[in-house]
Amino acid sequence: MTKRKQKNAIPVDLAARVLFKADRTCCVCRTAGKPVQIHHIDEDPSHSIERNLAVLCFDCHTDTQVRGGFHRKLDADQVILYRDDWSQVVARRRAVVDARAFSAADGNSAEFKVLTTTLDILREHQQYWQLAVQYNELGNSELRDKYIELALQGEHDDDTLIFLRSMQGRQDLIPDEVIKREVRRRKKYSDWSQLAGLYEKVGDYKNAVLNYCKTITESLAEGNAFSAAYYLKELSETELHRPLFQAAYRESTEAGDLWWQIRALQELGWTDELAAVVVAHRTEIEESGNSSLRELLYEATGDAEKLLEERRKTAEGVRMEVSSSPPKQRRIKSAKKRKDKR
Repeated sequence: MTKRKQKNAIPVDLAARVLFKADRTCCVCRTAGKPVQIHHIDEDPSHSIERNLAVLCFDCHTDTQVRGGFHRKLDADQVILYRDDWSQVVARRRAVVDARAFSAADGNSAEFKVLTTTLDILREHQQYWQLAVQYNELGNSELRDKYIELALQGEHDDDTLIFLRSMQGRQDLIPDEVIKREVRRRKKYSDWSQLAGLYEKVGDYKNAVLNYCKTITESLAEGNAFSAAYYLKELSETELHRPLFQAAYRESTEAGDLWWQIRALQELGWTDELAAVVVAHRTEIEESGNSSLRELLYEATGDAEKLLEERRKTAEGVRMEVSSSPPKQRRIKSAKKRKDKR
């Protein structure tokens, strides 16, 4: 006889956070007003951590239980995709509505009243982490930080700590043991996409990219094009290439590699820093014989005459390369004609 897994109650604060992120709406059908419940994605009712929970209506929850027949089966990967996408949609909607209400000139507008009433209710019920989220979306870092500290004074799990500190931009305040604990948990369930998200939040961008790529390549290998496309899209939206270019700039600076310093700065679009670097290496660049670097130098120093001369040399070099190619082309054509005649 199969032993049933023990069902433990989901902590109240965790349930509130999950429902809030989903706007109390099923993440699959997204039909407003339908009764919902919190679903354990791995079907282990004792495994109540945020990344294993999703808000589903009763109909969609039934689809997760189907084991064949003519009905559609919602597997764990699909539920995760639906949940993560819906969370982003809800967050974007809230940001737009809150910003519009906050910037409204008329303090008596309906939108402004809804916002202030919402904030009052959250304060009354001491929902500090939700208040922190609201003020972060409104761009008020002072009040955001105030409610982050209040939220972390009470009982909280590792996910909440990491979420709030990363939103605050204070990853340095996340204890190493907390990060290691969360990494172990995600690795235990081979949850590479969630591991990528964790690494991104704590500022470990190289491992974030590695695990995003692992998720994408595994999805492609399993023939799941939608999953691969979804996480590829998510990876592109995170703009993780920027911290990697910054890391490349630091590494090339430490190694004294001028070319890769310049390339990293160009990709980052840091024009002021680029100008400062090339000017600081003026002698080295002028003696290098590299026309591209010289052009960058003369652009930075505003030396129009030397810049024009360098571009003229570059143009002459290109013209010489082009003019040397026709004889070769004629030889190729002549050889082809001889071959055709045979």
